[in-house]
Amino acid sequence: MLSQKTRYAIRAMQHLADRYGEGPVQLAAIADEQNIPAKFLTVILSELTRAGLVESLRGRDGGYWLAIPPVDITYGDLIRHMRGSLALVPCASRFAHEKCKNCLEEGECRTRALLLDVRDRTAQILDEIRLSDPITLVPAFTEDEA
Repeated sequence: MLSQKTRYAIRAMQHLADRYGEGPVQLAAIADEQNIPAKFLTVILSELTRAGLVESLRGRDGGYWLAIPPVDITYGDLIRHMRGSLALVPCASRFAHEKCKNCLEEGECRTRALLLDVRDRTAQILDEIRLSDPITLVPAFTEDEA
């Protein structure tokens, strides 16, 4: 599962992508329209600024904007910046690999093999979709489907 912080970061970045080239967007506008607590959004946008994905300007006419075009930002990149990895377990991470505690040897663990495949397929999908790509909305699940 994605953390709340990562989900907020995705929504904030989508908001900025929708307004790319229009100038700075005030934090309060992003927070209000995306239903993100302003204090939490400040922390998230600071991290995204340090990562080079967002730029900011202080002052009355200031705000935030994407540092690079939305076509050059994939969802995989964004999630990695916020979460560090796309893997569900540390031993299946390609960039933040760690051995799992209290587990089998990695070469003998079928769970690791399965989750490494899940990680690779997830990365393939998320690395192909860019912030500039349209995303088709889907109806909410009914109670029978959830």
